[in-house]
Amino acid sequence: MATSFFSVLINGQIESGHFASYDNIYLKFSFVHGPDWAVVAGVEEGITQQSLSNLFFSRGDPRKAGCVWNFPIDLAFKSTNAYGWPQMLMTVYGPDLLGRDVVRGYGVVRVPRVPGIHTLEVPMFVPLASTTLNGFLSWASGRLPEFRDVRFIAGNEGREVTTVRSQGIVKVTLNVGTKDMERFGYVVRSLTGK
Repeated sequence: MATSFFSVLINGQIESGHFASYDNIYLKFSFVHGPDWAVVAGVEEGITQQSLSNLFFSRGDPRKAGCVWNFPIDLAFKSTNAYGWPQMLMTVYGPDLLGRDVVRGYGVVRVPRVPGIHTLEVPMFVPLASTTLNGFLSWASGRLPEFRDVRFIAGNEGREVTTVRSQGIVKVTLNVGTKDMERFGYVVRSLTGK
C-alpha cells in the first residue's frame, strides 16, 4: 500500500551560544512550516535553561566564551508537498543592567534537506531603531527594538526595510531523516552523495 505523504524526522540538540558581552542567557525556539505540513510527533517549540558563560574554560578570552545548553530536539513531520520546508526560529534572551529580560539575538535556519547529521552555526542579529532619536529613546527607556512576531524573520515580506546588526552565533546539531520522498518525485541524496 502506497503512503499518501512523506516524512521528515529531526533530532539533535541546541548546543551552545557565543555572545561576546552577554551572559546568563537562554533561548526560545519554534518551528514554522508551510500549510501542507503537520507535526506527527515531538514538540514544536520550547525554551532552554539559562546558562552562564564558560569564561574559565576559554582561558579568560571573552571572544571564545560561550553558554552551553545541550537542549534536545526531537520532532517528526509529514507532508505531501516540499513547499514550506520547516525552519527553526530562535530568540535568545538575557538580563539587562536592571535585571529585565531583553532580546539578545534572533536567528533562523532551514532544516537541511539532505539526510544525515548537520552541525549548523546560525548567525544571530538584533533589529536597530529606525532613527537616531528612536535609538536614543529606546536606550534611555531600556526598551530595545524587537519584533512583535518572531515568525517575521522566517519570511520575506518587510525584511528589505529592516535594519539589523549581527550579534552572536548559536550552534545547532540536527540529525535529519526522510522517508518516502522519492515516491513524490523528490531526489534525496545523503551527505556521501549516494
